Amino acid sequence: MKRSQLSSFLLLLFASLIIVSCSKKEDPEPSLADQVAGNYTATSLGFSGISVPLPFTDPTDGVTISGKIEIKKVTDDTVDGKLILIYKEPTGQPEEDPADLKGISLKKATNGEIEAYAGTTKVGTYANNELKLSINDADLGVVTITGKK
Repeated sequence: MKRSQLSSFLLLLFASLIIVSCSKKEDPEPSLADQVAGNYTATSLGFSGISVPLPFTDPTDGVTISGKIEIKKVTDDTVDGKLILIYKEPTGQPEEDPADLKGISLKKATNGEIEAYAGTTKVGTYANNELKLSINDADLGVVTITGKK
């Protein structure tokens, strides 16, 4: 009788462990586009080895530069975006200078970052709610803009 009770107890314990260990399922990771999509405030602007925090007021003319980045999901691994630089003169209204970013494809890098590509050209990275874009400007060369969600 004792052997039968012990066997029943062990069987019940084993079954309980299996049920408990199998009952937890992890939620799937959101798509790359879902992770990147959102509104960002531009926090820095860099070119020619110079990086300035945004907003930045030019001491020579008093113009303040700030910016924002809007990223929208198109597919699970494609986004469209808009980079908007905002210029405000000391006595005037802000003027926006938008640039569209269409058909940006996203790929997961081995280091965990999400990389953004326009065709085969890498144009940005995303990690920890921070987006870094690299844009080729005809006058300034490569311009890097960093934004935070």
